Amino acid sequence: MKALAPTQLRDVLGRTGIVLSKRFGQNFLVDRNALASMASLFPSGKDVVFVEIGAGALALTGILAERGKRVVSFEIDERFRRVHEELLDGDPLRTRIDLRYEDAFDADWCALRGDGEALVLVGNLPYLRSSETVLKLTRSACIEYAVLLFQREFATRLVAESGNRDYGSLSVVAQTFFTVRRLLDLPPDVFFPRPEVSSTLLAFSRQPGVLEDGEVVPFMRFVQQAFMHRRKKLADLFRRLGVPLTGAFADTSQLRPEALTAMEFIDLYRAVSRTIARGAS
Repeated sequence: MKALAPTQLRDVLGRTGIVLSKRFGQNFLVDRNALASMASLFPSGKDVVFVEIGAGALALTGILAERGKRVVSFEIDERFRRVHEELLDGDPLRTRIDLRYEDAFDADWCALRGDGEALVLVGNLPYLRSSETVLKLTRSACIEYAVLLFQREFATRLVAESGNRDYGSLSVVAQTFFTVRRLLDLPPDVFFPRPEVSSTLLAFSRQPGVLEDGEVVPFMRFVQQAFMHRRKKLADLFRRLGVPLTGAFADTSQLRPEALTAMEFIDLYRAVSRTIARGAS
């Protein structure tokens, strides 16, 4: 299955009467060189099941079907059912593609995994849902690896190191659970319609056993609270939580949240949790 060139995509959309939606973030990859570069960065294997956010015009879907056992591809826009039927008619890869016309964020991704299968999350994401994607990926422990395309500025935040102005709560959350790597930068002209921003492909490799299951949600809430007033020192957070600014917390209270690495945030979260628990007992 070859990716559609812009003129071909216009023809298909015209025949099916579809006007692309900004609300759904419908900017489709149409540059075959860019797609070829991306293809080499996806994992492959007989046990690999890809979970794709946004089937779109099937440019990535076809590549994934060639590289894995199967693809479960979510498409929120029901109108694209007709496009998919036309593109897949007579294609031998059709048997490996499971198209689901629903919101990927409402689905239980872990329920898609069979015995001996490895789930890999992939998506040319609607940029308005980038944060939602990262947070759901974090909570989906069944997914060990993901390759996701973000707006470049957002991707820069996810890979930013502590002390950098781009470093924030999502940086901490992503880097707590994953090793995040920048794979590829893509200019606007590889998409149709052409977006106003550049894009970056990131790889996420899950780090095992960083937090206990019961710590995940409260830790994420703690990090968000820490960055609520990011220009203030951590003393502000400690006051809000009722943590003393003396003793073990004295030095840390004078730091701003962006000074701490993800691992240092875990240590701080646990120390604060113990102190609050002692105060409540």
